[in-house]
Parts: sequence; structure tokens; C-alpha cells
Amino acid sequence: MTATNKKLTRANEELTDCIIDALQEKKAQQIVKMDLSVLQVTLFDRFIICTATSNTQAEALCDNVCMKVKQQLGILPSHVEGISNAQWILIDYFNVMVHIFLPEMREYYNLEGLWADAQKEEFAAI
Repeated sequence: MTATNKKLTRANEELTDCIIDALQEKKAQQIVKMDLSVLQVTLFDRFIICTATSNTQAEALCDNVCMKVKQQLGILPSHVEGISNAQWILIDYFNVMVHIFLPEMREYYNLEGLWADAQKEEFAAI
């Protein structure tokens, strides 16, 4: 692994940890980190997926992630999508994609099943 790859991996880990902390702080449910880098076929290194219990909580989760990442790491997302209906909010941090779902949308799109070959790590709600 080159020095550049090590630096990128470390930066992705810091970003991932910050995002998970922000989600746990606002009581996200079923938080999963998926490492897609092992597949070597995607444009992203990681997915972070969680469930919100309501549209209001989904928006709060999104706001908290964006705020914490900006405050702690000085990084802004390249794109945020889905806030208008807040059933599936996507926050794009280039190599790390955050998916905030309502339960029925998470079940319907089943990203964990679609990317079943990725390494998965689950995080408990605090």
C-alpha cells in the first residue's frame, strides 16, 4: 500500500467514525458500515446505512452528520439528496456515501443485499 493510499484510508476512517458518532448521537437505528473497497468495482469505498423512525428524525440525522463532519473535519458533502421527502436521504462525501432510510424504504431497496459481498460492520444505537 502506498503512502497516498494509507493517507486516504486513514482519512476515510476518520470520516466514517465521525459520521457514525453523529448518527448515534441522534439515535439512528440499525447503523451498518459497508466496506466496498474490497470489491474493487465501485466508485465508493464505504456505505454507511441507517434507519430513521420518521421524516423528522431523518432530517435531523442528515443535519447532524453534515454539521459534525464540517466542525470536526472541515469537510462539506459534495451532494445531499432526498431531504424534500426525507424517506431516503443520501449524503455524498466522495468515497463515503451515507444512506438514511425510513424502514420501508430500507427494506425495499435492500442495499445490504445488493452489496452482499462487501465487508459489513454493525453499530449499536446508544
